[in-house]
Amino acid sequence: MKQMQKYLYFALLALFFLLGLTLRAKLYIASNVFSDDECRLVLSILNKNIWESFLFLGSAQSAPPLFIFCTKMITAVFGFSEHAAKFIPFVSSVAAIYFFYKCCTQYFKKNYTRLAAVFIFAICQPLIAFSSIFKQYSTDVLIACICLYYFPKIKEFDRKKLIITGVGICILPFISLPSLFFIGAFLLKNFKNTFKLLLPLAATMILYYFFNLAPAKLDLDTHFPNYWNDGFFGFSFSDFLRFLVLNIKFYFVPNTFSLPAIILFIWGICLFIREKCSYILLSLLLVFMAAFMHIYPLSGRVGLYFIPVMIIFMLKPLETGKWIAVAVVLVFFSFCKYDLNYMKNITTFDYFVSCSPKNLLEVIKDKFNPKKDIVLCNSASTPSYLFYSNKLGFYTDNIFEMPLTSTEKEAVFHYLNGLQNGKGYWFYLVKDYNNFRLYPQIFEWLKGENVKYSFNERDSYLFYVEK
Repeated sequence: MKQMQKYLYFALLALFFLLGLTLRAKLYIASNVFSDDECRLVLSILNKNIWESFLFLGSAQSAPPLFIFCTKMITAVFGFSEHAAKFIPFVSSVAAIYFFYKCCTQYFKKNYTRLAAVFIFAICQPLIAFSSIFKQYSTDVLIACICLYYFPKIKEFDRKKLIITGVGICILPFISLPSLFFIGAFLLKNFKNTFKLLLPLAATMILYYFFNLAPAKLDLDTHFPNYWNDGFFGFSFSDFLRFLVLNIKFYFVPNTFSLPAIILFIWGICLFIREKCSYILLSLLLVFMAAFMHIYPLSGRVGLYFIPVMIIFMLKPLETGKWIAVAVVLVFFSFCKYDLNYMKNITTFDYFVSCSPKNLLEVIKDKFNPKKDIVLCNSASTPSYLFYSNKLGFYTDNIFEMPLTSTEKEAVFHYLNGLQNGKGYWFYLVKDYNNFRLYPQIFEWLKGENVKYSFNERDSYLFYVEK
């Protein structure tokens, strides 16, 4: 009987791993476009050599130097295509499934808890989505899983192992900045044996900070002030709950029942305290301290690395013996939206990709009249235009970003009504920022204009208007 249970356990593990791999591979193969944020990152590194990867990127972009360095190496060999640039995030996301399973063997005693955790990790929407996005966030998840598994296993600190560990912790932040939370937890837990590593780590991080992180933070604040404020919390308990709810809803979309998830999370913390699992608790403490002190936000994609930590804490109550029925009910309500409809959605490309910059630009390239036509972009669409116009070999000086500083209808109409008569205007609208929405006003203005051509695909819009 035990042998049959063992076979079933490993069969289900293999099935869940294959499911996670298939979902990520299918999306990766279909992902032949960059979003606006990816285009910003691409534009910031295209004209830089490999060694400039270690310096400040500009364009309100920041990415770990070794992530950019390895991407430059891959694209130097295979050319700068979407698939080449997304290769590291894809491989990282697949490897993360394996290392998350290894974490589960360390933090869970029961096989059914491990299976539940791996299944949730395999089908988690943000983890699948960012597996094919040219950003460092999937790599953050992989490094988090590796740290959660390996650091607690380091028990011996002879000279050779201390040197190897020291080199490793000095390199990790150049691959994934959030690795500092897990490194910090390791150093604190083993301070008597690891205090000698503080000096080389501090020296490395000071150089990294002044040549990369500090100018990147200043540049981000200039372009997008207060952009990550939702990832911080203050003294009040209500603000902390807001912070937790925000992250839970992002991590486990489309699940919306935050209360059972919060109960499971706090319950899990209590259980790990009882088991004296100091490493994962110290990691959690450092993450929350950074968010509380406004050092590093825990919000959206920059907090993607926290998903494996969250799953581990939330599923720990499944191992509570007599309270297991309560834990099962809470887990059910926390993840009940992972139903058949959700499973169907995550197999489709359009569920993850909501823009179509390349196809819109191909239309402009085919129909553009250089004698009278002008291309107008909103600020969220300009990076996509700049990258794909260069990629498709379409060059024109008649491209302008609409200089709108307000989304008020009066301000938008005033600018659009002031456009020069006798010209044709291509409105290239790939994306609209949630906190600076221009689409509704532009669409309303277009109703009274001479629209000669319109096309939309995946929430991206193209209009041609003659004045």
